[in-house]
Amino acid sequence: MKIRLSPLSPRGYTLLELLVVITIIAILAVLVTGGWKMFRQAATSAACTSNLRQLSAAVTLYAGDHSGCFPPYIEYGKNGQRKWYFGNETTPPGTAEGKRDLDRQAGPLYPYIEAVGKIEVCKGFNYSNALWKEKFKGASYGYGYNWWLGGRSGGMPMNMAQLRSASGIMLFGDCGQINTFQKPASPKKPMIEEFYIIDDKERTVHFRHNGRANILFVDGHVESFKPYPGTVDTRLKGEIVGRITRRGSMEYIK
Repeated sequence: MKIRLSPLSPRGYTLLELLVVITIIAILAVLVTGGWKMFRQAATSAACTSNLRQLSAAVTLYAGDHSGCFPPYIEYGKNGQRKWYFGNETTPPGTAEGKRDLDRQAGPLYPYIEAVGKIEVCKGFNYSNALWKEKFKGASYGYGYNWWLGGRSGGMPMNMAQLRSASGIMLFGDCGQINTFQKPASPKKPMIEEFYIIDDKERTVHFRHNGRANILFVDGHVESFKPYPGTVDTRLKGEIVGRITRRGSMEYIK
């Protein structure tokens, strides 16, 4: 008995099936890309938190050698030379921003930072942004200091014994500023720059970790904050700079 085999006729995909496959691939691509983006943001925030904790250790060592006092925010030398907590300006006063030289090793915190480990600039700050405005030659810092602790502009730094609560007073945090008043920035061309203080009035907290900012407190713990409602500077799209408290509030300050 012969068995007759009928040839299989080739069958192509229907348009509907092709659309389903393309849709599934597109969904998977979005999920993979979104997952990687979330992972990268989490890793960047974790690295920033590590930097801040290193700063906490450095300040604790500094205070131990200086009768419990915090490092000065700024000191003025001969001819108005400025020494910041993160380094000493070596170019003459009046040098344009972006052309200033900074000797990081001459800052009051440097020996202690060197003792606790390397602290890098925050990777959450987009230094490749075409609208990044340099303050010194290249990236210099990007973490702002609670300038009340550091004596503000040339005053005496506070002593740790003066604090009402080490766990409720911020020490450093993610900072930046929208600049419209110094070249190459202008009112028509707002730019983002590093900034070095957190105070009770200015909008200087930079929410660069997926809309949140990392804030270090004197006792060494780090908290993540969203912007306080109504305080965000809206002059530069894509950068969230504002406050974690209402303007004029001394909460977390001293």
